[in-house]
Amino acid sequence: MGNQMKNLLIICQKVDEGDDLLGFFASWIREFAAHTTRVTVIALGVGAADMPANVQVHSLGKERGVPRWKRWWDFVRLLRREVPRHDAVFCHMSPVFALAAWPFTAVWRKRLVLWYLHRSTTWRLRLAARLVDRIVTADARSLTLQSRAILSVGHGIDVRRFAYPERTPPSGRPLRILSVGRLSPIKGFETLIRAAARLANDDIDCEVRIVGKAVMAGDYAYARELSARVARLGLQERVHLFGFVPYRDMPTQYRWADIVVGCTPPGGIDKVLLEAMAAGCVPLTSNTVMAHQLGEDAGATVFAWRDADELAAKVAGIADIGGMSERMVARAGMQTVETVVRAILSVL
Repeated sequence: MGNQMKNLLIICQKVDEGDDLLGFFASWIREFAAHTTRVTVIALGVGAADMPANVQVHSLGKERGVPRWKRWWDFVRLLRREVPRHDAVFCHMSPVFALAAWPFTAVWRKRLVLWYLHRSTTWRLRLAARLVDRIVTADARSLTLQSRAILSVGHGIDVRRFAYPERTPPSGRPLRILSVGRLSPIKGFETLIRAAARLANDDIDCEVRIVGKAVMAGDYAYARELSARVARLGLQERVHLFGFVPYRDMPTQYRWADIVVGCTPPGGIDKVLLEAMAAGCVPLTSNTVMAHQLGEDAGATVFAWRDADELAAKVAGIADIGGMSERMVARAGMQTVETVVRAILSVL
């Protein structure tokens, strides 16, 4: 990008700071706006978000129940109008966005960059990889796709939002353990519940909070299974299914916690854990891709997927939680929104 300021078109799923999954992207848009003359956003749906004067947001109306065919028609209409007016196009997460934008960027000779961070490699992603100028991601090791177009730029955490310098090590109270995510089997919350039972048997005083909600049809049965497991193990006083928390309120959750646990299989870098690290929480994870983010503490914080006994042992084995907390804050500080946005702009 050099010193040239650009007019940037962004295509994303949602602009809504209250959304538990996508609320973070509002901070990305504001950061893009700080480095460009004008930002135009096309989003499937829009909620509450405070944007600077040089940002214009177009909603395709998903939040209003606009039919899919109408959203697609309006999307193409906006692409036809907006692509020629902008210097580059940045698509967030969905290869479909990039595929739809490509004919327009090709005709008008505009740069097209896709952000992607997911375990799955679909035919749409493979096709997009051939058409876009770059695929940017938090870490190429988290993708199964192999392409020379892939560029690792870090995850982009709003470190200042989550910072908690007043944090002190737990003393005279139960150890507080938090886990965050959609109530879906891939999140592995049952592993944490079983680990909590093991900790209770070992007389380790702790409180577990699971923050998240069911979204897909199969999630609701899983949520009921988790509740039944908690009751069956007699953990009602120790394990709490906390429910949905808007993204804007997540800093309070991280400040409550001492440890944040992720029980997913190896895959992409876990944004929740990086946010927790920025708040000074100690992360424990079964996602081995996170190991290089944890440095010298990886041995004490990474456990085998689905291994509740090892997870319980890792919790019990944390000796210097204060020192680990300080190191986690420092590591999270290497993945700021500004750093990632600047890296993306450099290839637009």
